[in-house]
Amino acid sequence: MTQSWGIHIPTACMKPTRIGGTHSAWAHRKAVAMLLAYCFVIYVVMMASNAPIPISARSAEGIANKPNVPESSIDPNHCAACHAEEVNGFARSQMARSMRIAKLEPVGIVQAQQTTITMHSDKGSSWQTIEDRGGAVTYHVDYVVGSGTHASGYITDIGSHLFQSPVAYYSTRASYGLAPGYENKPDPDFTRPITEGCVFCHSGTFSAVPGTVNQYDSVPFPQLSIGCDRCHGSPVAHLAHPAMGNIVNPKKLAPAARDSICEQCHLIGSARVLNPGRRFSDFKAGEVLENTFTIYHDKPSAGAESVFKVISHSEQLAQSKCSLGSGGKLWCGTCHDPHNEPAMPVAFYRERCLLCHAKTPFIASHPNKASDCIGCHMPKREVQDGGHGVFTDHNIQRRPSVTAPHIDGINLAGIAPWRTPPAELAARNLGIGLIETGMDRGSAKDILSGYRTLTEVQEQFPRDSEIYNSLGSALLAGGQYSEAVRAFDLAVRFDPFSSQKETSLGQSYLLLGEQTAGEQHLERAMALDRLNLSAAALLITAYDKSGHPEKSAQLSQRIADLTRRKFIQK
Repeated sequence: MTQSWGIHIPTACMKPTRIGGTHSAWAHRKAVAMLLAYCFVIYVVMMASNAPIPISARSAEGIANKPNVPESSIDPNHCAACHAEEVNGFARSQMARSMRIAKLEPVGIVQAQQTTITMHSDKGSSWQTIEDRGGAVTYHVDYVVGSGTHASGYITDIGSHLFQSPVAYYSTRASYGLAPGYENKPDPDFTRPITEGCVFCHSGTFSAVPGTVNQYDSVPFPQLSIGCDRCHGSPVAHLAHPAMGNIVNPKKLAPAARDSICEQCHLIGSARVLNPGRRFSDFKAGEVLENTFTIYHDKPSAGAESVFKVISHSEQLAQSKCSLGSGGKLWCGTCHDPHNEPAMPVAFYRERCLLCHAKTPFIASHPNKASDCIGCHMPKREVQDGGHGVFTDHNIQRRPSVTAPHIDGINLAGIAPWRTPPAELAARNLGIGLIETGMDRGSAKDILSGYRTLTEVQEQFPRDSEIYNSLGSALLAGGQYSEAVRAFDLAVRFDPFSSQKETSLGQSYLLLGEQTAGEQHLERAMALDRLNLSAAALLITAYDKSGHPEKSAQLSQRIADLTRRKFIQK
């Protein structure tokens, strides 16, 4: 018999007008975010002033001799023994350079509104110093993400937790700039966590600690770069008995499974919702993505063009007239061979176009054989979410528009699944996706729609922690703190080792005015993840408010010591 846990709030209690005012939960969430950034800067500056070395600066000698960090390898299973040409060709591709250990990176300076960030190198290592009115802090750069063709991003390891640098190097400009998402922040810092969703597409394999946001094992990336198995699946059976039928060949798959291989990383959408009990790394080549997660994308209003994003190649191509007219035959692999990037791309891609267009009447009157099809019909354009990068537009338009549409300039008709998920998960995943999108964009409409969708199906998933977590987020945003506590309490009950959900439960209790309960759950969150900065910021403030400044100071020092010990030991 299905058990209901009672999160049934009349929709009248979830009025859209409750979300968005100066004194609303949205304003509070922004204040919490500012507090988190401020708290983090304070404790790293404090540590820098007391430590014999910068708190985020490991010695060059320590980095050079860092143990247990494997060299980047795209071929851990030794596929080159039989497929040397393919492996060597892939080694020259952009995917094979998806992540690497940082070395001597370019020097430069980025000036933000109230912050100066300086990039410098010394003895084989690179460092980034952030200087503002509070002082200067230096971070060691541990990893570089991205092939460098368009841009490179940077990661630092602080207490076994990975954080993103607020700057990126843009190859087309040969200079640094703020990383995407940091453009309007007055005080950018290393406070953005690197989650599983981030590294899923940039690393070959990763070892995240369950229940934490951004904590990883001592070897975060056993395989740094993307390798053969990302597109060809597990090689175990093939290595034991090499045969064409026991290894995945993408072009021989059914269209949905074939396209899923590319879409896992080249279609970000507006939300990615995991199926119950699944992680991103559970996806394996040869399956459809919907066995693991559902991608939701924006639906522009009738006649409007989709927003041009960095990671939307698959969506652009699928919406092109070329793809629609091919009956499912045109896919990424029609033009792209990851084993062989063309030395003469203009001629190569023209030949690809002529596979179809040589048979059409317009070829006789079209430009000569040396013309650049891609340059005319797939121009490079600036993207909405890519910082200062420019990327190839895969819409393949006859007469491309000069500028790409931005989300603020079009009317959206909501979100929709890229492909239909399993029927029993359709409403569940859509509800979570709507709330996630609504929280990201500050859309009361999407949050309320997601909330209503989940309340209609929650009895079908009585032990689904993610449903209760999403309901709690919606209720928290709507100022329904008592009901948010009930929702997050169930989320924690069915996922008792999640530091993030304990944090949300603790925050809800604090907003409800139950100080003791709030502190207890935040302390539990810190016990599960000792460098959960969000929980730490809330708990430090809670201790001060409840008249325990000594606890506040002890927690700040404990976080400082955890981080400081790691760097001194290096």
